Amino acid sequence: MRQGLKAMMHRYGRLLQYPLRQWRTIIAILGLTAGTSVTATLQPWPMKILVDYALSQAALPPLVSSFGNFNVSLTPPLLVIVAALGSLGLYALNATLDTGLNWAWSAAGQGMVYELSQALFYRLQRLSLLFHSQRTVGDSLSRLTGDSYCVYTLVSAVLISPVQHLLMLFTISIVAWNLNSSLTLITLWVAPMMAGFALVFGSRLKRRTKLNREAQSRLTSFIHQTLTAIPMVQAFSRESYNTQQFKHLARSAVTISQRETLLKSTYGLANGSVTTVGNAVVLYVGGQQVLSGAMSVGSLLVFLAYLQSIQGAFRGLFGIYGSLKSVEANMDRVLEILDAKDGVQDAPGAKPLPLRAAFERGHICLEGVTFGYEAGYPVLEDITLEARPGETIALVGATGAGKSTLVSLIPRFFDPWQGRVLFDGVDVRGVQLNSLREQIALVLQEPFLLPLSVAQNIAYGRPGASQQEIVAAAKAAKADEFIRQLPQGYDTVLSERGAILSGGQKQRLAIARALLKDAPVLILDEPTSALDARTETLLLAALERLMQGRTVFIIAHRLSTILRADRIVVLEQGRVVEMGTHQELLTGSGLYKRLHSLQFPDPPQEVML
Repeated sequence: MRQGLKAMMHRYGRLLQYPLRQWRTIIAILGLTAGTSVTATLQPWPMKILVDYALSQAALPPLVSSFGNFNVSLTPPLLVIVAALGSLGLYALNATLDTGLNWAWSAAGQGMVYELSQALFYRLQRLSLLFHSQRTVGDSLSRLTGDSYCVYTLVSAVLISPVQHLLMLFTISIVAWNLNSSLTLITLWVAPMMAGFALVFGSRLKRRTKLNREAQSRLTSFIHQTLTAIPMVQAFSRESYNTQQFKHLARSAVTISQRETLLKSTYGLANGSVTTVGNAVVLYVGGQQVLSGAMSVGSLLVFLAYLQSIQGAFRGLFGIYGSLKSVEANMDRVLEILDAKDGVQDAPGAKPLPLRAAFERGHICLEGVTFGYEAGYPVLEDITLEARPGETIALVGATGAGKSTLVSLIPRFFDPWQGRVLFDGVDVRGVQLNSLREQIALVLQEPFLLPLSVAQNIAYGRPGASQQEIVAAAKAAKADEFIRQLPQGYDTVLSERGAILSGGQKQRLAIARALLKDAPVLILDEPTSALDARTETLLLAALERLMQGRTVFIIAHRLSTILRADRIVVLEQGRVVEMGTHQELLTGSGLYKRLHSLQFPDPPQEVML
């Protein structure tokens, strides 16, 4: 029990750091909450003045009567005016305080949700590619935009609501006890039963809420996946199928949501039944006391108003447990991201890469590297490879041979299980990630373009680049001509994934981006495999310029792009089976020659660029 409570408080404490940054507003909220509690306690009293002293014309209490003798006689008509004005004044004061409270709570709540979302966004960007490969984008988006509101609910349930309800109970109970102690005791008896209902329904609410969030996440993920694959959906006429899938997922989400709503309604009904019985008992006992003269009608009306406030405070207090159980499902999803272990992170005391002369930069060594994505299933085994500054290393092999995995170790997207990767003689695990990745540029098979301007996409890896430098990089990548034909030229904002551009145009922008970054190491992961022969020919000239003076790792299924590589490394099932120049490998009878024969059939011919 103690361990469970300790663990729960630790989990809550992880998220409470975000509201603590809004401490000034939180203090203002607590002050306004105290003010609303006091005004709520005073609000029923004008009704007592009206009923007991104005309408029944009973004598005023001595203190009020003597106060009135100094000014004006408090006649029944005047008391009616006093009661009306008092009611209006207390309402106006309470409304003003309540408006201020809502404004302050909205400002603080949105602030803490924003800060938690920012932390989640940062963590999601830092987590390894392996982490993201195991989760859908829709699920991550759901956690970022939906589950992050758990901090708002948590602070409300742990801090704001308890203070508000306890202050209300404290002030009203004191006044109610002085008004009629027996009725106050009757009112308080419902508290244990409401607490019991909270305990019974709390765990069930958490489970239902978690199921509901997971169902919503599945639906969001499906929508995201479908909308990002619209060309394929339309090409294969899968609209009807996807609609049926959507209906199935939506129907499941609705069913789960209805069950959660039913459980919440049942919880509310149980509490409502208890409070209704309590109201009936108070009405009966209070009515008997009025008939016997032990209590005035005005006092009974005030007490009935207090009865509603006390029961509302109890419902709020015991509802906190249910709220916490409901929000725990969202907290679990948020903390799963915040607590996820970085597959790759800066080691303690990591230092920047040492500065070297331009002709010495980009010396890459892999020494006895073994790596896989799942324990016991290595993708690379005992890889030893060296690339000297300025060399071009081509990686060839069948799909799944480990080519992309190998180059992913260089910018340290993953760390090897065994062996090490050296950059300019330094183990990459001992240097700062940003320092390492600043020395590497990538051009991938699918160029990633963001919904920014063309100039911003080119300068993505070097935001401070001038317009002249951006244009120079575009010209070197053979992209300037088509860019100037766009509606706003370099200021044209691209649609998502650059849908208005052809595949070759997208690749040339990616090459321009790599040129502008001007990193000593370049990784080309099948940059032309998705292009036709004519577009490939246009890109090869741009690639030649990009590769000059850099250490290059190029993955290619088309052997025409790698004939001039300094060395060609042939991978098979995660191992290096051949290594040499194009001419050397053709003289042998290994895998490379077989691949070459498939692409340039009988008789094998060398293809000159």
